[in-house]
Amino acid sequence: MKYFFLSLFLTSLAWSRPHQSDCRCRPHESCWPSPQEWNALNQSVEGNLVAVRPVADVCHGGRESEACESVLALSTNSTWRAAQPGAVQWRNWESWPERDEYCYIETLDKPCRQGRVSLYSTIVTSAADIQNSVRFAKKHNLRLAIKNSGHCYLGRSTAPESMQIQTSGMKDILFVDDFMPKGAPEGGSEGPAVTIAAGVALQELYAALGKRGRIAVAGAAHTVGAAGGYIQGGGHSFLGPWKGMASDNALQFTVVTADVSETRT
Repeated sequence: MKYFFLSLFLTSLAWSRPHQSDCRCRPHESCWPSPQEWNALNQSVEGNLVAVRPVADVCHGGRESEACESVLALSTNSTWRAAQPGAVQWRNWESWPERDEYCYIETLDKPCRQGRVSLYSTIVTSAADIQNSVRFAKKHNLRLAIKNSGHCYLGRSTAPESMQIQTSGMKDILFVDDFMPKGAPEGGSEGPAVTIAAGVALQELYAALGKRGRIAVAGAAHTVGAAGGYIQGGGHSFLGPWKGMASDNALQFTVVTADVSETRT
């Protein structure tokens, strides 16, 4: 039996501002949001806005604290790092070499500095949360970084003096036996499919599929988010020689566009 892979991908895209400077607003500038404006954003995302520090920050006050011991125990755990706004998988992207800013467990004798780690993060759980976050960043001309699991080799999950949208908490998985893509002609069913939200990791997808005796064309790094850069970049798979790339098996994407007026499929 042939199975299909459907990905529900919720993300935000870059926007253009043709009549304004290409430079984003920075914390020391008057355009930076006030505490009241950050609080309003927090309310619009159901209280899921957090101020972010590098994960090693808790150890710079002493390794003996309970918080530091927890970080020391989990710092190499990929699943844990995926869920932390202040961490990515490739730690070099947490530093800002041009400013000599970094904060690592191995450098506790040095000051903990922010580096490329975002200053704020919205831990989104819905398309509405993403829309409100993008609107806020657009209104205040903030640099925006999108983080799912933080595996990006090119460092796009971090950005200096930025606001982050973290999608790893979006875990919905929906199975259908007879999927009909939006706008498909009558009788255009694609058969069995699975719809996943942006934060579903491959290990979570495989576990859900296994309970139903099914499989999807996807990757081998189980902590990678299935609906992020993996499938957008094509998506290599052990099943590739038989079924093609992961993107070849995607039936439909639902995205939050840069104008954030609606979600589009």
